[in-house]
Amino acid sequence: MAALKKGVGENHGTVAACFNPRHGIRATHEGKTMDFVICFECFQAEVYAEEKRDGGFLTTGSPQPVFDQVLREAGVPLAEAAKK
Repeated sequence: MAALKKGVGENHGTVAACFNPRHGIRATHEGKTMDFVICFECFQAEVYAEEKRDGGFLTTGSPQPVFDQVLREAGVPLAEAAKK
């Protein structure tokens, strides 16, 4: 979450229109679940609270290496990079 917060602070309005999410975070706090679905290609994230869309925000690509490392350490295969 710290890496994501840092990425949000780094984005000053940069966005594209693709939204091909390949990363996500599910967090539960005080019995409430939040999902963050993230596309590091266009820097957009969608937020779901209790499985209902509840807004979104922009980030940068800086959190992606942190997310990828966590996934690798957990033995989760990474999605293929987008073809340019």
